[in-house]
Amino acid sequence: MDFKLGNLFCKAGEKISAFWDIEGYKIPTTIINGKNKGKIVGISSGIHNCEYVGIQSALELSKELDPESINGGVIIFHPVNYSGFFKKVPAVMPEDNKNLNRAFPGENDGTISAKIAYHFSKFLYPQLDFFIDLHGGDLYERTTTFVYSPGIGDEETIKISHEVAQILSVPYRVKSSAKTGAYNSAAIQGVPSMLIERGGNGIWNDKEVKDYKKDILAVLSYLNIVPNFSYSKNINQKMITTAKYISSEVDGFWYPKYKVGDTFKEGNLLGEIKDCFGNVIASYFAEFDGVILYGVFSLAVRKEEEILAYGKI
Repeated sequence: MDFKLGNLFCKAGEKISAFWDIEGYKIPTTIINGKNKGKIVGISSGIHNCEYVGIQSALELSKELDPESINGGVIIFHPVNYSGFFKKVPAVMPEDNKNLNRAFPGENDGTISAKIAYHFSKFLYPQLDFFIDLHGGDLYERTTTFVYSPGIGDEETIKISHEVAQILSVPYRVKSSAKTGAYNSAAIQGVPSMLIERGGNGIWNDKEVKDYKKDILAVLSYLNIVPNFSYSKNINQKMITTAKYISSEVDGFWYPKYKVGDTFKEGNLLGEIKDCFGNVIASYFAEFDGVILYGVFSLAVRKEEEILAYGKI
């Protein structure tokens, strides 16, 4: 079946790599349209443009997947925030200084972030059977490996999303209560989805990319798009339904007490902020037993900047 996305057109059995043009903003896109019918999956990377493990994984998959050997189709964006990728600006679109992931579901008469989100919501999601958003720690962040699955949407969409997430090798699955974000917006529109976190600190390596691709291929195999790729349900994956997100109360010097993936007990000191004279000006304590999901690991932090996230286990 032929596939069309804006200015891009790909016939059944073909593969194209070109730019999806959204009102002059160009997103590198690869469409792999299989000869045989099957589900259609969208894979985005670089919504946060310095999260390199996901971007490299998407780029490699775009080269490796072949229309002759898949059922259905796979649409890969590598990366979405293409201008920010080269400017090395963490978290935001350089054109409007906005966090693209917070712009969903978007609006057509807004800034470029809102327009991109709108085009995903209006023209991409209605054609998909599943959506995967690849993330990881930004330039000054690090994340443990985990997956977000949506918690808002119709019952069947949520059920499928969580079932597919259990195929991943990641140790934790976090049920999201957010309404914004590319994957949450997809789920609200009835498209099962997930957001995978892996890596960080503006670096990537072959092992992280290999692990990322293995998880993505497992999902594609589960959906009968990629044949002959073995996978199994991750029976050790832990479900997290309560997560805490800490934002800094002040500008200062940040000293976290734990690394990503570390566990701790209720009441433990998670980190503290000092002023430029070394005096403690803010301290953060655990509200429950949990695990560090991701955090900022730069010395400098800004007031109202999110610096730590942890989940209840």
